[in-house]
Amino acid sequence: MKNIVVLLVLAILTQFAYAQSKNMNTARNHLNTYLNYDKAESKTVSLEKAQVAIDAAVEEVKALQAANDPKLKPNTVAKVYSYKAQIYSEMAAVPNSPMTADATEKAVEAAKISLEADKSVSTVQNIQILDGARIKVFNDGITGYENGEYEKAYHSFTKAAAISDILAQRGLGGIDSSSIAMSAYSAQNAGKADEAIAIYERLIAMQYNDVQIYQQLATLYMAKGEDAKGAATIEAGKARYPASKDFLIAEINSLLKAGKQQEAVAKMEEAASLFPDNPSLYFALGSTYEGIPGMKDKAESYYQKALNIKPDFFDALYNIGALFYNEAAEKVKQANELPLNKQKEYDVLTKEAQALFSKALPFFDKALGVEPNDMNTLIALKEIHANLGDMKKSGEYKARFEGLKNK
Repeated sequence: MKNIVVLLVLAILTQFAYAQSKNMNTARNHLNTYLNYDKAESKTVSLEKAQVAIDAAVEEVKALQAANDPKLKPNTVAKVYSYKAQIYSEMAAVPNSPMTADATEKAVEAAKISLEADKSVSTVQNIQILDGARIKVFNDGITGYENGEYEKAYHSFTKAAAISDILAQRGLGGIDSSSIAMSAYSAQNAGKADEAIAIYERLIAMQYNDVQIYQQLATLYMAKGEDAKGAATIEAGKARYPASKDFLIAEINSLLKAGKQQEAVAKMEEAASLFPDNPSLYFALGSTYEGIPGMKDKAESYYQKALNIKPDFFDALYNIGALFYNEAAEKVKQANELPLNKQKEYDVLTKEAQALFSKALPFFDKALGVEPNDMNTLIALKEIHANLGDMKKSGEYKARFEGLKNK
């Protein structure tokens, strides 16, 4: 009786194993039919049959794994999942078909499981599937990045990097540093500061060769108020790229944030000599000197240098106009505070104010040409013309301002 029971159990196991093998073989046969005949004619019936069969084979493998069946060999698991990866990879490539939904992700997961079970089985096919999926999602990331869809690009590049890691961790390929770098830039542009910081740190640990990695990481740290980490990142970047001039900008931002104006000015002067065609540096110098008492002329000269390079630089146009405007407004205030018996002094201050308003006028006119709807520029022009006695012009700018305000 015992022998009969043993024989029955063996028979059941044999049937179960045969059923699993039969489903795998059915899936393989349908896949070959699709690849050799139907694919060229855009027919997908055989591919759909292959999907049904391989899904059944996978479920049988899962059942055997759940039962801890010792007869289930790693190479059998690897083979079944490799076929699943191939079939789902082909499904992902079918254009305009509901079959493509999540097919790439399922193909990647199947190839990963196949390699985990036995990386010597169907190795070439698994590598091809994973690398094809990596290229696809990387290209999706590029499209998203170019279209300004940074959140979408971040997720695509992260997937591409993760696929690369599957192969790299098994000694079957290198790390996709380009995907990792692009995921960092995308995360930063998408406002995902913490994610971007973590990825930039990984790139530095990998010795990724790009000076921008250090600059962007330092910027992110300083934006979070972690100035010590930002400064340390700058120093690490300078140590790795001693010939680079690019860290000057990051150092300047760090010094300005810390309120060290004199040190920042010295660095900006150095940067301006190294980057003489950069209007933003001259603007930054002008803005910094403007905040230092007695340095108005210096500020004006740097704003003018910025405008010599970029005549339509709105911020420089506005700021140089504001320099003269604010000085004129101060003289008007002083004149109005004089007693009635100081008419001569009043007239002198009023004349000086009008001269300064006249100097400010062309800069605000040009600024408005660059930004026609800038409210502050309209207010300045309204006040300038009122102080110069042209009430008609002043009224026109007032009407434009009110019209924009009420929109």
